[in-house]
Amino acid sequence: MSNSPELAVSSPFPFEALPRVWRWIEPFREKVADDFAPQDMASFLAHMGKTRDRQKSWAVYGDGELGGLILFERLSKWLGTAHILLKPDFQGRGLAVKACRIAVGEMFADAGIGKLEFQALAGNLAVGSLVCNLGARREGTLIGHTLSGGKPKDVWLYGLSREQFMGGAGGGPRLTRPKESNVVSIEQHE
Repeated sequence: MSNSPELAVSSPFPFEALPRVWRWIEPFREKVADDFAPQDMASFLAHMGKTRDRQKSWAVYGDGELGGLILFERLSKWLGTAHILLKPDFQGRGLAVKACRIAVGEMFADAGIGKLEFQALAGNLAVGSLVCNLGARREGTLIGHTLSGGKPKDVWLYGLSREQFMGGAGGGPRLTRPKESNVVSIEQHE
């Protein structure tokens, strides 16, 4: 018998489950931009309702329990953007990378884009590590690009090309943190 959780990814995400997502965000609200996760549930639901028609969504389930939301929006013929929200107790269980590989594979296949961008508030190492495990690279910092808690915050921008993603598991760059330092670097692992 396997100890790893059973993963299921389905599209679309059930809109009626969005209040659960709002509750998942609570422990890490300071790591989510106000424009993506407004400060109250009513605003969050209204925002998600307005963007619903232009986004594709996936629900992530582990052992039958809903625990994740992945969103994709096409920005141009070439570029799309993705957002990933996971329930805190789903992190570190081996579900996130597997679920994202499925959803990102569909994003590239179905939308025909050549590149996918991910934005994370500067300092959000969990998202950075996750997207780098997909093959993405941190491409820069957007200074004061969004608000979090009503205050300007920097955003780290990650890019993932179709070629990087198709390059296979383990072939992409990784986000690493040397044990003796708080410095984060991206290294290419061959």
